[in-house]
Amino acid sequence: MKKICKAVLGMLAALTMCVLPACGETDTPPPAAIDPNCTVEFAQYRDVRAIDDLVAYQGDVSNNLPDKNGVIVSPYYTLKLNGADVPVYATRTANGIHSFAYADVSVIDAAKPFALAVEIAVGSRSSVLAAQKPNVTVLPESAGVTAELSDRTVTATVQQTGSYSFVFNRSHKEALTLFVAEKEDTAALFGDYPVRYIEPGDYTAADTRNTTLFTEGETVYYFKAGRYKTDSIRVPANSLLYFERGAYLEVMPCGGGYAMYGTGDNVRVAGRGLIDMSACCGGEEEQPNDKSGLVFEGVKGISFSGMTVINSQTWTLCMYACEDVQIDNCLFFAYRVFADGIMLSDCKNAVVEDNFVRTGDDAFETKSTTATGLTQNVLFQNNAAWTDKAVAYGCIYESVHDTSGVTFKNCSVGFALGVWSNHLGCCVIQLGDRPGCVIEDIVFDNIEIFHSDNAGILNCYIGGSGGRGAGYGTIRNIYFRNITVKRNSGAFLNVRTYDSENCFIYDLYLDNIVSNGVQLTPANYRKNGYITNNAAGYDLARYVHINTSDVA
Repeated sequence: MKKICKAVLGMLAALTMCVLPACGETDTPPPAAIDPNCTVEFAQYRDVRAIDDLVAYQGDVSNNLPDKNGVIVSPYYTLKLNGADVPVYATRTANGIHSFAYADVSVIDAAKPFALAVEIAVGSRSSVLAAQKPNVTVLPESAGVTAELSDRTVTATVQQTGSYSFVFNRSHKEALTLFVAEKEDTAALFGDYPVRYIEPGDYTAADTRNTTLFTEGETVYYFKAGRYKTDSIRVPANSLLYFERGAYLEVMPCGGGYAMYGTGDNVRVAGRGLIDMSACCGGEEEQPNDKSGLVFEGVKGISFSGMTVINSQTWTLCMYACEDVQIDNCLFFAYRVFADGIMLSDCKNAVVEDNFVRTGDDAFETKSTTATGLTQNVLFQNNAAWTDKAVAYGCIYESVHDTSGVTFKNCSVGFALGVWSNHLGCCVIQLGDRPGCVIEDIVFDNIEIFHSDNAGILNCYIGGSGGRGAGYGTIRNIYFRNITVKRNSGAFLNVRTYDSENCFIYDLYLDNIVSNGVQLTPANYRKNGYITNNAAGYDLARYVHINTSDVA
């Protein structure tokens, strides 16, 4: 989380809502105080509709076929921010329907903090009030936001930017995530580049794929609010793709390839647009409508900011062998197989911060998949992950080169629901079946976990998926610090290798690890963990250091 530190000038949004008094009813709690120091802006998306049959909309969680309604009007909630009606949308996940809203705040007096009054009305289609004692929690809890639920109204006050997930009855079902960002400074963002405006319309007839739209560098390509159909957008070097609030891109399956691709230097994507890949196929088997996600390769100076991305059918946002990477203020939802969130492969000098990802696969990760490369000096901070099937944070599979100097700090996990294999977890190091790789000097620090169905919240693993096949490589100098899980099975640690003399796990440092109110100690780590190591003559206990306060 970060406080807004300056007033932002300019008005490019489709709607600006000034602060107005809110009207409360006598049988609901009084609304939070309206702060005259801030204004709220938001997007409205055309042709997004309500759905009558919610059961059919959720469908089979393993369905990777096209979905004609990727984004719908939230069937459960309406929302007011500082008295203004803000649209609430929703999308399917692997475990129910998740509602969301994205709002920008501008501060009138930068010397004063802001206070955003939140009022959520729970609709008649929601089931959350059927509980015996309905309650609401705002995640991450470390943000310090408390909410009151009375009758059918939730009230809260938000004083910082970031993601706020309103969770009812401590369940992942029917959640609402409110993303609050600082209104972007477009004058600083655009600089001296000329602006080329892109009108809403159908651009699937090779316009975007063959770069007839995007032919020049040192240009701002400005997508106006409205609906688009696109093929593969190729981003030129030294350019900015800017999406106005209300810009809605439907990525179509024509021609396969990438939904978005960039190479060269100084590539930026920014704004408040929504990219929906629901029309494409996904899954393990090849489909005629397959399309890869948002991919940037070999870029030095790459930023991706402020975007909402829905229903990727493969790794959503991928950076390959990029340097000087910045990813922030993004909101991602995906339920399909391989729909990972933010993936950095062989990247150097990268910062990934202030993002919310709910995914049907891994959420925030590094890999090493390029022909030559090294992952080094990567920071993930202030992110929120919800994982329906796999890993929340980690340095994980498909690595063919070394990884070092990766830090995950001040991050949270809402719900980690994957239980199909013991190689999953919330903070994870994985090596597979490719010999010779080293993952070292990795830090997980100040990680808040609300609920985990997977037994091991911390995981160091060398082997094939789910223990299928031998593993190779070395994991060493891994630091787990200040990690708390509120609800899980009680296990702390999962350390595994499988039938190999070529895999080694050295020096795991575990300090202030708490699960269900119990702190990990040298006396209980085997009782509250899953420890197997099949490397010949290897003594794991020698290399597990608990509550030693070692510094990375």
